[in-house]
Amino acid sequence: MKRSPDLERRRFLQTAAGALVVGAAGCADTEDGDSHPQLEELDMDALRETVAEQSEASDGSVTLGVGFADEQLPMTSELYEPNPDAEISDTEQYDTQELEDVDLVADPVEELPTLDTDEITLYALELAPGETRTMALVVRGDEDVAFDAHQPEGEPYDIDSGLVLNCYCIDEVWNAPAEGTWTRVIEVGLEEDLEDPESGAIVYGVFDGEE
Repeated sequence: MKRSPDLERRRFLQTAAGALVVGAAGCADTEDGDSHPQLEELDMDALRETVAEQSEASDGSVTLGVGFADEQLPMTSELYEPNPDAEISDTEQYDTQELEDVDLVADPVEELPTLDTDEITLYALELAPGETRTMALVVRGDEDVAFDAHQPEGEPYDIDSGLVLNCYCIDEVWNAPAEGTWTRVIEVGLEEDLEDPESGAIVYGVFDGEE
């Protein structure tokens, strides 16, 4: 396993940046005029219904489907169980796509369960109000790619109502190396004071960072 140069400095700066936005739920506001073609085509209410139909959440919990609108970029975004020693906002690049060699991902490697939708891959999180889930976000591709993420669209929860998010969609351009892996530890959860909690879906808008 080889990490990219200046890793410790970059990791410190990114962790510090993440710490600055925790109070704002870890997301920067989407700039005026920004649009995302894949997000615009998604039927978020239909996705919410799909999540609810497939939910196997226990009493007192709901299922939150989490997706990434990245099909316009040469990359995939996936969610895995994180290394239990990793901390939220830990970020690293690796020159391998073998996740057994990615130390921010748990050993053994375990991808989070997904839901069956026709529109986009959604990862299923079982959450109770006031509960959060820590995950390793893994980005891989066959070529170098620069990308950034904006606050997710959600139904019935969004950044202003019900969601707790730390820390992926901040004002930062990330870089995934060709035939390598970019990994960041993120957290998704639900606010504690939800009335009549129900299953829902959120999808992050992933943008070309070179535009």
